[in-house]
Amino acid sequence: MGILGKLVSRSSAVGLDIGSAGIKLVQLQRTKDGVALHKAGSAPTPAGAMKAGVIVDPLATAQAVRSLLEALQIEGGPAVAGVAGPTVVVREVPLPSMSDRQLRKSIQWEARNYISFPVEDSVVEFEVLDREMEGNAGQMKVMLVAAPRDMVDSQVETLELAGLEPMAVETQPFAIMRGLSATNGHYQLTGETTAVLEMGASYTEITIIKGGQFVLSRMIPIAGNAFTEAIKTALEISTEEANELKEKAMRVVLSEEERATLDPAAQQASRAIEPHLDEVIRELRRSLAYYDYQQQQPDATAGDLGVAQILLSGGSARLPGLLEYFQAQLGVPVSVVNVFAQGEVQARGVNQEYLEAQAPSLLVGTGLALRELLLDAPKDSGSPEDHQ
Repeated sequence: MGILGKLVSRSSAVGLDIGSAGIKLVQLQRTKDGVALHKAGSAPTPAGAMKAGVIVDPLATAQAVRSLLEALQIEGGPAVAGVAGPTVVVREVPLPSMSDRQLRKSIQWEARNYISFPVEDSVVEFEVLDREMEGNAGQMKVMLVAAPRDMVDSQVETLELAGLEPMAVETQPFAIMRGLSATNGHYQLTGETTAVLEMGASYTEITIIKGGQFVLSRMIPIAGNAFTEAIKTALEISTEEANELKEKAMRVVLSEEERATLDPAAQQASRAIEPHLDEVIRELRRSLAYYDYQQQQPDATAGDLGVAQILLSGGSARLPGLLEYFQAQLGVPVSVVNVFAQGEVQARGVNQEYLEAQAPSLLVGTGLALRELLLDAPKDSGSPEDHQ
């Protein structure tokens, strides 16, 4: 079964972002004025159902998805799922010049140099970005996308068990880029270097975009779970208590004077997570330095850090004070993403208070759903397909 098939004009599509801690669902509908958010919601991922990006319990996960669909009164339909994790490869690579037909035959062999898992157990896709690399005669630039086959298959199985029609399985960075591009320039991606930090429960994915094009993605194992564990250890409390403290009482602070305004437990919690936040910042700096080294031509508009702006998304991006902390530490503009603030995706009929609180978590799901509705946009190769 080829998931993608022909482009078909669809009236609606579901984007399903299944993470280790939560399931985020976005349903978009085509309207006479463009694309509108119809339904959005979230539910906890069943405990132990996902490991390293693979859904190891598709049945339990599908039941949770089905319950969410019923709660939102959505009756099946086409859906796009996303994959993310340290074993997902999305990178530009130089390869000897050849035709697409030759590359299709040899891509499995070429991919062995860039992926850390057995290529025979992988789904590998590619897109030729540049047929003639400047200064490298006889080589071309290719976007290589690879994911373990069991990761892709588990997403497809879960969608089918939930009563949805799987149309594609796509890597997270491309869904992020599509969602941001649908804001009609609100985040000024064209011509500038942007770093997006998708901060989930288990991982933070750093995606660097230059001139509206993907250039780099890195996954680091520091995110919401690490913050919760640090609070749990520091205060010697349960995971549930640590989560509640993190979400309801704590804030990230810029000074000890500001910390003193919090209650004692929240003070301890904010102090406990700071080393993890600083490590995220260090990893971001390393990613940007690596990108500059690859380019060998620093972006004159991007400042000393090498980036013009930083965008925060994902559930952990909602931590109070996080935006201000990153901005103070990095010295560049930082924004928390709201893909519904303005642009192509209208959200007039949806609870605005809910969207204001949950929008950072819905960026990936929105980008996934847009894949099936923006027919004038190219279908990129960042979608490991199921080629059964």
